[in-house]
Amino acid sequence: MRQVISLYLLLLFVSAGIHPANAQVPSSGETIEPEFAVTAVPDKWSKESAVVIGQKTEYIFTRLAAGKRYTTVVRIQEYVHKRIKIQDKNAQEAFSTFYYVTMGKDGKAEYQIIKAGGKRVDIDMKNAIEEEKGIPAIYKPIYYRLGIKYFKIAIPDLEVGDIIDYNLRSTIDWDMRENGIGFTPFIFSLANNYSTMYQQYRFVMANGMKVKFRAFNGASNLKMDTKASVFGDKESYVAYYMLDRDREKTTEERWSYELRNTPSVKFRVIMLADNDPDSKALGMATVDRTFIDLDDVYKRFVGAALYRTTTVNTLVAYATEYLAKKKADGLLKNDDDIIRECYYCLRKVFLEMYYKGPVHSDLEKYMTGKKLYKKILKQQEKDEQKKEEREDEIRINSVVFATSLRTALAAQNIQSELYVYMPRTLGTWRDAVFLEELDFVMKVKSKRKSYFLEAFNNFDAFGSPYTYLEGSEGYSIGYDEPNKYYKTPGPLSTYQENISHKDYNVSFIDAMDDINIERTSVLTGHEKTDMIGIANLDRDYLKKDFEKYYNPPGQKGKRKKEDEVIDIASSTGYDNPDKEEKLKQRKELMEKDIKNEFDLEKYGEFELLNDGRYGDTATLKYKETFSLKKLLSRAGKNYIFDAGKLIGDQIKLEEKELQGRQTDIWLSNARTIENNITINVPAGYSVEGAQDLNMSVDNESGSFTSTAKTEGDKLVINTRKIYKKNFDKKELWPNYVAFLEAAYKFSQSKIVLKKK
Repeated sequence: MRQVISLYLLLLFVSAGIHPANAQVPSSGETIEPEFAVTAVPDKWSKESAVVIGQKTEYIFTRLAAGKRYTTVVRIQEYVHKRIKIQDKNAQEAFSTFYYVTMGKDGKAEYQIIKAGGKRVDIDMKNAIEEEKGIPAIYKPIYYRLGIKYFKIAIPDLEVGDIIDYNLRSTIDWDMRENGIGFTPFIFSLANNYSTMYQQYRFVMANGMKVKFRAFNGASNLKMDTKASVFGDKESYVAYYMLDRDREKTTEERWSYELRNTPSVKFRVIMLADNDPDSKALGMATVDRTFIDLDDVYKRFVGAALYRTTTVNTLVAYATEYLAKKKADGLLKNDDDIIRECYYCLRKVFLEMYYKGPVHSDLEKYMTGKKLYKKILKQQEKDEQKKEEREDEIRINSVVFATSLRTALAAQNIQSELYVYMPRTLGTWRDAVFLEELDFVMKVKSKRKSYFLEAFNNFDAFGSPYTYLEGSEGYSIGYDEPNKYYKTPGPLSTYQENISHKDYNVSFIDAMDDINIERTSVLTGHEKTDMIGIANLDRDYLKKDFEKYYNPPGQKGKRKKEDEVIDIASSTGYDNPDKEEKLKQRKELMEKDIKNEFDLEKYGEFELLNDGRYGDTATLKYKETFSLKKLLSRAGKNYIFDAGKLIGDQIKLEEKELQGRQTDIWLSNARTIENNITINVPAGYSVEGAQDLNMSVDNESGSFTSTAKTEGDKLVINTRKIYKKNFDKKELWPNYVAFLEAAYKFSQSKIVLKKK
């Protein structure tokens, strides 16, 4: 998801005339707690695969000084110490590779194995190699910032009963002139995949710093450690910590938001400016547990739809001119028509600017869109004439979009608002602690409904749903009067809006070893998100955009500098020189998608029937032909056909999932999955077992229904699986078990093609 652009410049500072501290600067990892000397685990966890004996994470924030003056650099030291006991073969295998993450230039790790007899074996970390893939949860840090590197190393001769003991040290320098005075927030869960005997999180800060802290879902509170704090005449260091003991492991469950379901913490260090009144009387760091301030939210975000640039002027000028012509022709009947056509016209102009250019300045390059013309300045400096690299999917900058849409609609006497929301993965609005947690989209009201409009990419259609907006909470900021904001619920799509519908026509080749399939896919709402970019990879949609929203060049007259626009070489076509290469790439990607579901013998043809970028339902529709293997097996004169597998992979619940659930159920959105399968029965054969394909499970959370019937020489199978909600309490998990198990059972169903 796109980043929130800061709308104001931070006034950074250099402290004047402050002498270095008379207090000793603390060092990370100075103290090793007695808990780390333990080798035995509680009897109740003796059957666990592994147990975390102790883990400590410590951060120290200090200001660097040059002579008698402080610089604008804050040094952040990170120290992580963990001790884990290996108790079975699964853990032995899981921990046979050690992963770790460092920050800055001097990050390092130390690793030791403590054998059952007490012997200690040090691992030479010089053999560690950089790792590009993700790392297991047990190794993930709670803080990511600047110079992140991932490593892994094989651990030899690890045995059941061994204790692994490792620590990590990193140092990063945070320059407040570039990065601001609010350091990256810590947002993390206290839950572990392994039972944990002892864990501590410690933060040490110099005076002149403030802490915002909130604990959720029963997490430990932050406490001041007076014994570990250092007080000096000129400077002090104050230690805060959280302790957590005897925590049972948390089982990873599907459809779970960790920060909503487990004990979690949000924590941030803020450096107070030297001219801040609070810092004058501040002898030591303090903890702020206040909620987010609505006035601060308003001040931070109101400018998101007021940021005029040459790019914005261009988008608005072309859209306004286009809408005026359509109004004159009587083609825009109501506000809904105007809002929709304004959105699509802005999208067309942006894509034309992107693909035909140029954007003339570094500022415009940045403000136009994601990674737009990322090398153009260097190319100009070197006087190179190489073609600029393009992306197959680009997204307009959120601030440019918000300002352009608001301004263009205001010219049509339609007011729009900025909707600032809390992503549901992070919590409710009351859970918001930092402005950086919030994001925004535009909200436009017509007489019929309210539209929530995200900064578009190539493929977004008007009014498309977005998973991160589903059921969100937030505030609307109005622009028709100052200081206007009010609480607003986010949009919530239904299972009737998010549909995956697939029609199969199945036939058998003469040898009866493979099957040929013609499949038509119809996708709406969230269901088309993963496929729409691939389906439109050839960029033929640009021809349609440029023709439909063509705006003939006109005499726009001289403009003031602040109203300047970019002269676009507008046309009704798009030169697509690499189309053949794109078509080849699309076919390869579609083939890969089918291989993820079936044993593919051969991929045939692809035909795009509807690009999914226009209209009220914005349906993506395409047709494919391919052949599959391993669905038929011979049984004497007859054949067994795995017909159920044609609906694709279904969720197979593990035994522990059948028994219950620990956390509430957070799905991305409600949805419907439909499959209509027509099987052309080979001549000389009849069908047996079709009656076993009839199923029906329906409850308040979801449903799975299937029917099968013979129509002449065809067997027609229809299935429908519905997720009715995007959230349920854990007590309703049996509802999900019921329809998920029915769907999986169907996917394992077979029919017999019996020789007559």
